[in-house]
Amino acid sequence: MPLTGPSILRRCMAMALCCGLTIPLAACSRSATDAPPSSAPSATAGTVAMFVPTDSFTISQNVPLNTWNRLVDATSDALADRGFDDGDVTTHADADLDKQSRSIEDYVHEHIEGNDGGRTLVVAPAVRTAESTKYYGDYATQTLDAARGDGAKADEALRRTADALNRAKKAGAHVVVLSTRIPGFTPDAFVSICDAEQIGRMQAQQLVNKLELDKTSKDNPKRIEIMLPFDGEAAHPGDEQRFARDAFKGVWSVLGTYFRSGVVVSPSLKLSASSTADDWRDVAFEARRSDDAAAEIQSRLHTNVKGAFTPIDGVVSMNDFVADGVIKGLTAMGYVGTAADINPSITIGDVLGNIAGRRDVQRGKVPEPTSAPSGGADKSDDGGRGDGGPAPVTSNRWPIVTGYGSYVSNIPNIVAGKQWMTGLADRNGNAAGIAEICRALDRRDAQAVLGHFNTVDGVPTMALPLVAVSAGNLKTTLIDPGYISLADADL
Repeated sequence: MPLTGPSILRRCMAMALCCGLTIPLAACSRSATDAPPSSAPSATAGTVAMFVPTDSFTISQNVPLNTWNRLVDATSDALADRGFDDGDVTTHADADLDKQSRSIEDYVHEHIEGNDGGRTLVVAPAVRTAESTKYYGDYATQTLDAARGDGAKADEALRRTADALNRAKKAGAHVVVLSTRIPGFTPDAFVSICDAEQIGRMQAQQLVNKLELDKTSKDNPKRIEIMLPFDGEAAHPGDEQRFARDAFKGVWSVLGTYFRSGVVVSPSLKLSASSTADDWRDVAFEARRSDDAAAEIQSRLHTNVKGAFTPIDGVVSMNDFVADGVIKGLTAMGYVGTAADINPSITIGDVLGNIAGRRDVQRGKVPEPTSAPSGGADKSDDGGRGDGGPAPVTSNRWPIVTGYGSYVSNIPNIVAGKQWMTGLADRNGNAAGIAEICRALDRRDAQAVLGHFNTVDGVPTMALPLVAVSAGNLKTTLIDPGYISLADADL
């Protein structure tokens, strides 16, 4: 089943945002300006102030494509396409909620209270995240409440943020909140860019499609490992547990039925037919370095039979940081091949031709593993695993490895087939949606746009589907939209 392409995403967004989103994004890549806003909203569009966290990544880290500064740039371009002047779009990036709350408070006092209030504030709360959660990108939904244990200073910052935004709305301004809801405040619109459950569910579904689990029998089950990164020593372990739990919940909502029917088994026996969505801790592991993931997959697939390999068909790595470690671990253990071997109609030549625009990649049926002949060299026992099924064929065939984040550093692995797929939030689509919401609010015509969204907790909520990326659609999902270049893909 082919991966979802941007054409489908554009149709989904068009239905969500109605006809107002037909204005195309500009081809330029202009950054948001920090020039001071005019004293009154623009006659043609309006005034927008964006408050976002500073990016959580340094230049030395593997960086997901979903970062705040890139969303700000894309949104600024989309606002310009919709008639907003450069001087009427400002951005404020703060490292934590305390600093951000003061930036919002100052802006409301200087530009809204006692003024005409014809402005829209776009706020992405500056929530502190655990190290292992950062590797999913900057847009993942977090938790923001007084129970997080940040102390009196953080509690005061939360109250300051809610109070300032409530005053802004009372004065006639509009507020759009991104990613994380703010307790004590109800915005005009909420944009849910991505969440942990959505990330897990997407990877599991892509694995179902690629391995054709609906056609698999329990007599010849697929062997899948779920690698759930977790930071037990995070500043807010409750938040980290919640994120890991929700990510596993997303995976299990798709794969659980296959485990229960015996169509899928866990090579490490960490999961079984009796496992539930509450058993996320069984597959959680400390992931502070890429080597941690490499050591974890090696430990799970270790066999005491000399020269033998534990058969593995798929690995849900949760994000590209973990996927990189999984690839290192599999390579060190001697697993060979690529995703192209599991789908013989796709070759590296096909991928390169598709990226060059010469032809589409054709997908064929996933072949079943071949059984070793009786008495053959490949026949072995179950390595002491005791899964109750037939003795598995000892195989060092490369499995399907999933991820999320679309790290530029991992794209060559996608092209080479070592990592089957990755994913990301539709940054351009979300930027266009945010800009359209701002224009509608500033024109006092919000119902024309917000009326097409689902309402969650009384708030119109925009939520676009995630983008699944494989070698077959790399050109249309990442290169054509301008997210990466051919050079980034090592081509």
